[in-house]
Amino acid sequence: MTTSRGKQFYNKWGTYIILIALIVFFSVAGNGFFSVSNLTNILRTAAVYIIFGCGMTFVMISGRIDLSVASIAALSGCSSAIMIENGMHPLMAAIMGLIIGIICGFVNGLCIAKLKVPFFIMTAGMMYAANGLALVITKETSIGIHVDREKFNIGFDFWGSKTFGIIPSQFIVAIIFFLICFFLIKNTKMGRYTYAIGSNEKTARLSGVNVDLYTIIIFTLNGLASALAGMVLASRLRTGSPNIADGGYNILAIAAAAIGGTSLNGGEGKLGKTLVGAFVICVISTGLNIMGISSSNQKIVIGAVLVIVVAVDMIDKHGDN
Repeated sequence: MTTSRGKQFYNKWGTYIILIALIVFFSVAGNGFFSVSNLTNILRTAAVYIIFGCGMTFVMISGRIDLSVASIAALSGCSSAIMIENGMHPLMAAIMGLIIGIICGFVNGLCIAKLKVPFFIMTAGMMYAANGLALVITKETSIGIHVDREKFNIGFDFWGSKTFGIIPSQFIVAIIFFLICFFLIKNTKMGRYTYAIGSNEKTARLSGVNVDLYTIIIFTLNGLASALAGMVLASRLRTGSPNIADGGYNILAIAAAAIGGTSLNGGEGKLGKTLVGAFVICVISTGLNIMGISSSNQKIVIGAVLVIVVAVDMIDKHGDN
């Protein structure tokens, strides 16, 4: 199997070149792109894509896709909001929200690994179930988050409402989570086995890898990532909203990983490039906002970029064969 020099160059530098080209383009075409307020907004928006993208990268490297991430985020955020409104300590409410996401991810992984439910069907089922549960517990309305500062000295705002200079707090949360995931994929058995499962699951089993166990762990981690993104969004919006499930984050999570070079065929991907892919999406949406392009047209652009990136990857795979 050989890869052309052009493809090798694209694999190594393509994502970075795309990001730089977009920054240059919007700097020229969009007035105020390099303003301090816009930089803060880019970091704030990128944080959510980074968190979703980190979890999805593990899933995609293992050769699968998770369609339930946005619904899990909505359920976790809404659950935490309800707990806070009922007097629970904000920190404990956030922890409970994260646990809910972990449970959802664990159920996904367990059913895929042990019951052999196809990942597409399982995660689609979880998508509807988690979204439906979020709508039921909120009675189909957003739940405002109001923390009693006299009663609790720790608020809910660090997850997504604070700013340290020009750095929003949710970006700090995202980078911490990224670094944890980076360590896991680079320095642990989980990381090595994730690539092995995605490259060839049958060979991985024959080599002694407990594929079922690591499948469960991978989806559980993705459930945690989804819940963490839900905390960030709930804190940023100051509400727990079931409508987050309809915000397109499923596709954006896949797009961040795919634009970063993670293959839909499994076995390939780098978490660092997912970080860059998240910024690519963020720069596109922010730049188009500044240019006055509607959100509907922004979706067309991001969708086109995703299709092109995946098409390039698939053309390369067929060319190698």
